Amino acid sequence: MNPRVLKTRKSIMNAFHDLMTEKKYESITIRDIVLRAGINRSTFYLHFLDKADLMEQNSNFILEKLREAIRYPTFSLEAAQRDYEERQQPISSLIAFFNHIQEYFKFYSVMLGEKQFPQQLDEVIKEELLKFSLDKVRCAYNAGGLIGLIRYWVSTKMQESPEHMAKWVTQMLLFPYSQMDE
Repeated sequence: MNPRVLKTRKSIMNAFHDLMTEKKYESITIRDIVLRAGINRSTFYLHFLDKADLMEQNSNFILEKLREAIRYPTFSLEAAQRDYEERQQPISSLIAFFNHIQEYFKFYSVMLGEKQFPQQLDEVIKEELLKFSLDKVRCAYNAGGLIGLIRYWVSTKMQESPEHMAKWVTQMLLFPYSQMDE
């Protein structure tokens, strides 16, 4: 995609994220978005059909970025345990996961309170976790726990670093019965 097109789309999405933290979705207008993004109305309509299309494309974009964070870099259980035991290194895809949440903090802080997004988030996390495990019950449990942890972390304005969060989850996944480091 053309870099100018990408820059314009990012500007529109960022304006939308900012507005979502200031007012309810229903009260945001296209006029609000284009004024905040510094573009004209016709430019908005070159990229999106309407506000609902912007919301859907935005959610899809961010959920795809989340998928990428979960997938990369891949790891094996044995390597993850060795890295943690030898160097206290958290699972690298968990660091990518929490960095993603931090990057899109404004979006998550609003969308976790919406009706459909938490369900979409749950489905994405379960689908990706199933690639590492065939145990659907464990994947459902872990997805629910991660969503709860995301809610906590966002609600506390991300006081802990992504690395701290990744280390905590790594300890829980690899050594569930050991005493946790603070």
